[in-house]
This record gives sequence, structure tokens and C-alpha cells, in this order.
Amino acid sequence: MVGKVPNYREAFVDEGDIDMIKVLTILRKNNYQGVLIPDHTPEMSCGAPWHAGMAFALGYMRGAIQALESPYIDSSTKK
Repeated sequence: MVGKVPNYREAFVDEGDIDMIKVLTILRKNNYQGVLIPDHTPEMSCGAPWHAGMAFALGYMRGAIQALESPYIDSSTKK
């Protein structure tokens, strides 16, 4: 989401007001073992708009988690 209620618009997980990489980093530092469930995504124009939006959000979050766990990324840059 970008903005605040009542003046906001749905946004993809990589463009919203929340820094998803920072959130995932905090969860990882605190050894969070639960699930992550994306909320809303923008309306897409395809045969399965809800599924496509969720697939993007989940793929982005999974890719970010894998990047944060990568031994090839300098841990000093993981804030």
C-alpha cells in the first residue's frame, strides 16, 4: 500500500510504503519461524488477477529470504 487510509492505493510488495527487505531482516534476526501471508495486491488484468498478484508477492518474498540467507551477500550490508 502507498499512502494512508482513506487516501491510499494498493501496491506491489516491492513498491509499497513498507520496506519488505527490512521486515524480513528483522524477522530473521529474531528467529521468526511462523508463516508470512501477503495481504492485498493491485488489480491485475489477466485470467487470474488475484492468483497472479499473490504469486508475485510470494515469489518476491521468497527470493528476498533466499538472498538474505545467501553466503554470497556480505552480511555487513544486511541491516
